[in-house]
Amino acid sequence: MWEESTCLRFRENMQSRDAIRYVLEKGDSCFTEYIGRNGGHQDIIIGSECAEEYVVAHETGHALGFWHTHQRPDRDRHISINWKNVMEEATASFMPFRSMLQAFGIRQVSPRRIPYDYGSLMHYHAVAHAVKVSDFTIVPKELKYVTTMGTEKMAFLDAKVINDIYCPNACQGRHHLNCLAGGYPDPNNCNVCRCPEGLGGADCSRLQPSPCGGEIHASDQWQTLSSPQGRDVHCYWRISVPDGSRVRFRLSDGEFPCSYGCQSYVEIKHKLDVRLTGFRSCCYRPKEDTVSESNQIFVIYHPNGRTARFSLRFRRQA
Repeated sequence: MWEESTCLRFRENMQSRDAIRYVLEKGDSCFTEYIGRNGGHQDIIIGSECAEEYVVAHETGHALGFWHTHQRPDRDRHISINWKNVMEEATASFMPFRSMLQAFGIRQVSPRRIPYDYGSLMHYHAVAHAVKVSDFTIVPKELKYVTTMGTEKMAFLDAKVINDIYCPNACQGRHHLNCLAGGYPDPNNCNVCRCPEGLGGADCSRLQPSPCGGEIHASDQWQTLSSPQGRDVHCYWRISVPDGSRVRFRLSDGEFPCSYGCQSYVEIKHKLDVRLTGFRSCCYRPKEDTVSESNQIFVIYHPNGRTARFSLRFRRQA
């Protein structure tokens, strides 16, 4: 997962004295010894009951230098922690950075001016380490993001941070690409832009190609977008209005297998910053209308081989 999205390459080297070491053990504990490179062998413990690809990728993210997203210094603007439902042994994983700095003498944490992303691979899901799984441990301020948290995918910004840190000059002086919408020259192929999901083309200005989907212009009347019937394919739509207007929309219907992190879902990007993961609907469907921050929204349909459908009502908002 990391190699596909970044310039990093992992090579097995049993003789190295300074390396990440993956240790498979019995049980349900998966954790990393340190955040970032400390020198010597850094063990990533993978319990047999949590040995899934995204879990290993998450723990590897810690070894590469990532703290949890939900521990960021600005997290109180985006989430609330239900401390009464957090297992005592997991308390440290929910403490904000400023508390961790004091408690463990950590010298530096850099936000790198990256916005808070509910869809980061480094974000816990809503019932992580819960005493009662019927109640949340993490509550997003914008409740429609409740099933976006805890994704099993790597977010666009996760990869960008690693590329910025480990290979900032990979494409410098080799190609001149004007990547738009927060895209950047792909360090794995400097001839193309690496674009936020939903965008594509030579400069990230076009809609990401898909066998269904397409460009839609919203009018002053309510219109409905429905998922294609009987097609297990990923689809991308962009719904836009003239500059100065916004898009008002609501998910009027939907059916997806329910899971925190949403493996099968419809995602809507309505923020001004299109690099951010949109809110993913599988278990939870907002009951109220939402208005876009710009003159466009992106609708991303990932059925993931399972029974799935949605209907979205939308119109122009002056």
